[in-house]
Amino acid sequence: MISCSARRASLAVMAAGALALTACSGGGDDGDGTGSITFGNWQWLETGRGEAMWDAATAFEDAEPDIRLEKSETPFAQYADKLNTELGAGAGPDVFVVLDRQFATLAEAGLLEPLDDAVADADLNATNDNLNIDGEQLAVTWEQVSYALLGNANVLEEAGIEQMPTTVEELIAAGEQAEAAGFDGFAVRHQMNEYNGWAYDFPSWTYGYGGSWSDGENLTVDSAENIAGVSAYKEVFDAGIVPVGDDASTFRSKFKENQLAMIIDNSGTALSLTSDSQLTGQDLVSAPLPFPDPGAHQKLVLAVNANSDNKEAAKQFVSWAVSEEGQATLRPSLGASVLATDVPIDAEFAAANPWAETFVELGATNRSGLPAGFETEADPIMRAVLEQVERVITEDLDPAEAMRNAQAALEAD
Repeated sequence: MISCSARRASLAVMAAGALALTACSGGGDDGDGTGSITFGNWQWLETGRGEAMWDAATAFEDAEPDIRLEKSETPFAQYADKLNTELGAGAGPDVFVVLDRQFATLAEAGLLEPLDDAVADADLNATNDNLNIDGEQLAVTWEQVSYALLGNANVLEEAGIEQMPTTVEELIAAGEQAEAAGFDGFAVRHQMNEYNGWAYDFPSWTYGYGGSWSDGENLTVDSAENIAGVSAYKEVFDAGIVPVGDDASTFRSKFKENQLAMIIDNSGTALSLTSDSQLTGQDLVSAPLPFPDPGAHQKLVLAVNANSDNKEAAKQFVSWAVSEEGQATLRPSLGASVLATDVPIDAEFAAANPWAETFVELGATNRSGLPAGFETEADPIMRAVLEQVERVITEDLDPAEAMRNAQAALEAD
């Protein structure tokens, strides 16, 4: 098996290259804490929710009238690669949101500004702990989203499905019942052309059967627990209840248009589904994942570009974002996610969105999808895994063989 130390050595070479680019750029200036700062986030483009989130973020300008936020938006599919290129060249937005997998790589490359002084007065919760690297707080939690089983109440009622499934067997049965009533039964991401999203969605299946990608020292991709999770995934597809070929945009649209019964998705998606008024919060039904064990979460973090020309103003935004005022302002647009502090969900929001309670409860038990000890190598690990899982779906490859193939490919690197 691959050892943690051996692969970290190869990572150090990549990090050195990124640091060289940073050094060539000359670094950024602290600035005088005034002027404009660019805020990068793919979420600005999310229908309904993105506008509400931007409106909440720009409330910062009321607290700091000498600073203006400028929106930097890139579609999710291109966001990570574009940001990596910009930051590596000493450019990019002043402050930005990234997924935790990308954070680990950027932190290793020295491209993030320490935030210790900016968050010194904040009551940060435990979700921020693994964003402190070698004694420096390099980011804070923007939102940590859980995964749950979501049902369209309108479709479920018409199909005669009275209870949300609690096992994979029940999920298949409910999906078949929905199909018989003229609907698509169930949908999840399942294609490499959606790798960036699928890499976060899929671990809940293997985690749900007690699996993990490593034991902290060695990769454990081909463990019996991971194979069980892939096998459950295959069973669902073999049952014919999934519209194969539908990407997330397509099946989420179907869900909103009352054409699809159930999906497994995160709390951010749940909020987006109700943001354009096609569905109300009452039209969503939520339940824990239909697996024996808890699933994974997805963490989005807020960081400052180490090469920003206005780091002081960017850090002032971070300071506001984790303050009581900032957290209370951001909370409604971030729905049922866990934030940087333990700010409660607004009572009015909870009443209008009963689905949110499930996600809040799951936030206490789910786990990070990053492989312990291999956090900076999550991307190649997940690519190797999902390339084989796609073959399980498209080529009827045996799940055990698929996971052995992925393990062998990673050991050969």
